[in-house]
Amino acid sequence: MADTVDINELGRSIDPKSLSDEQLIGTLDTALRDGDPKTVDPSLFARLVKGASKQQLATVMASDVRRPVLDAIFGRMSEFYSSKGASGNRQVVHWHIKDDAGEDSFQTVLHDGTCTVTAGTDEEPRTALTLAGTEFLKIVTNNANPVTLFMTRKLKVSGDVGFATALPNMFQIPSA
Repeated sequence: MADTVDINELGRSIDPKSLSDEQLIGTLDTALRDGDPKTVDPSLFARLVKGASKQQLATVMASDVRRPVLDAIFGRMSEFYSSKGASGNRQVVHWHIKDDAGEDSFQTVLHDGTCTVTAGTDEEPRTALTLAGTEFLKIVTNNANPVTLFMTRKLKVSGDVGFATALPNMFQIPSA
């Protein structure tokens, strides 16, 4: 198999577990750095995450492609915001993806039916979520239940826990 695989082919017919870590990283790197991340079908990406092993996801999140993956996810988050269940008040959420590979923080501001995302955190949050990169990938692709991750202490919530439990209802999360 070549060093990279077309991500659309990978999502449709190739088992991610059959790829080496280098092939998986190379495929994501090509799709997210060389191509337009918005052309990556979210459902295909969700299937990729679902089919990949936990070790493969950890390797991806420990590689140079970690930041392009996070940037692509957060860069498209506003597309999936439905404002269902949201109040008209300004709601700030901090996301801390923290593991052995480092920490990346993003901020989402939900206000007047829109979702604005920025790298870093500069406003007081209503809630803050902290989790490892592998769990983050699973949550944003609908391959893990946030409540289960919270109960097993893989997802830490500070601030308004009730609001945090409503967040999945505010986004139409693509799934595999």
